[in-house]
Amino acid sequence: MSSLRNAVKRVTHKERSQPTHRAHLGILEKKKDYKIRSKDYHKKQDTLTNLRRKAAMRNPDEFYFGMNSSGVHEGRHRKLEQAKQKEKNAEIGKDAIKIMKTQDLSYVRMQAMKDLRKVERMQVSLQYLGDNPETASDENAMAKKRRHTVFVDTREKADNFNVAEHFDTVPELAGRSFNRPRKETLLKMGNNDDGYYDDDDEQDELQSEKQIKKEKMLTKKRAISLAKARSSAYAEMEARTKRLEALKNAEAHLVTEKIVASKGRKRKIKEGENGKPSIYVFRRKRAK
Repeated sequence: MSSLRNAVKRVTHKERSQPTHRAHLGILEKKKDYKIRSKDYHKKQDTLTNLRRKAAMRNPDEFYFGMNSSGVHEGRHRKLEQAKQKEKNAEIGKDAIKIMKTQDLSYVRMQAMKDLRKVERMQVSLQYLGDNPETASDENAMAKKRRHTVFVDTREKADNFNVAEHFDTVPELAGRSFNRPRKETLLKMGNNDDGYYDDDDEQDELQSEKQIKKEKMLTKKRAISLAKARSSAYAEMEARTKRLEALKNAEAHLVTEKIVASKGRKRKIKEGENGKPSIYVFRRKRAK
């Protein structure tokens, strides 16, 4: 009989829906939905009640050591970054941290050595544009420029001193401190393939104005490209010099951390300034 009872079709009970005139309020809330909402509401009310009671009964002299490693940030109570770092170090372990610090120090020293060698090579192959008064852009560059002192016998020679005549070059190149060829070299560069000046060359046909303009334009382009190359090279050298200083500063910090982490009683005597590490002094220990 039970099997026949289950075979008979039963009435399907449907849940009551929201009335049409209340459809703008959304789906009709059922009891299970109300229970979830009610539990959440009462939980929040109980939390607020407990907080009010704790605030009313708070002791103004109350202190916990956890207060040193936490604070309120943007309205939320959070742990400080130093406390988080200490917890992380405790999880990793002191030995693992020492190995990591040693690897970081080795890497920083390697990069600093590479940059130092690169800067030394560039300083040998390049010359500063600020040494030339014609190319110096500011007063500081002129004030810090290197000087070439020429000694003469009399005061009259000093008053009538001619730089171009003394260095045997043309006046246009007299202000240079680099690539200042003599007149003889300029004559050889401007003459025949044999490299010697010949009066018979004047009998050769003169170049047309178009060729002269073309040569001047090529010379100007060559000078511009050379100036750009020099400028980019100096910019790279300055950037590498700044990076080298930053790496040396980072190395000093890592060395200080390594020393501070070692055994022995120590005391800080000076705080770090301008990005440099702090200075510590260790207690004297008698050697065995």
